[in-house]
Amino acid sequence: MTNRLFGGEANSAWQVRRAIAGLVLASVVALATAAAAQDGTSLTDDPAALDPEAMLVEVSLGDWGVKTALASKLSRKISEIPLTVRVSPDIAREVCPLDRRDLDQQAVVSPSRTCAAKKMTEALEAAVRDVVPAQ
Repeated sequence: MTNRLFGGEANSAWQVRRAIAGLVLASVVALATAAAAQDGTSLTDDPAALDPEAMLVEVSLGDWGVKTALASKLSRKISEIPLTVRVSPDIAREVCPLDRRDLDQQAVVSPSRTCAAKKMTEALEAAVRDVVPAQ
């Protein structure tokens, strides 16, 4: 009678494998869901997901003019100026040759946003002063 219900031994073996695969998949999904719930993180914990403006921009200070101006203003050696500094998007737009859309697009593509400073401002100087150790 079993053979008539399942269409023979070949079909019953196939159905058993299918049932096992379904159970394995359900277990994996349940474990992943439990792990995510236990982790406690969600998209709402990511400031960039809520507000791209809240996401800091890593600004490269590799431009020689910017680096020497910062070193002079901070009375430091050029080697003491960091390679990068994290600043607000407003400061990044001031010192980097960027359009607002450039930073917005980076927020979509990457978990971090970057640009290269091409001019020095007081806000950039203050951000670098905050990360350079006091003398």
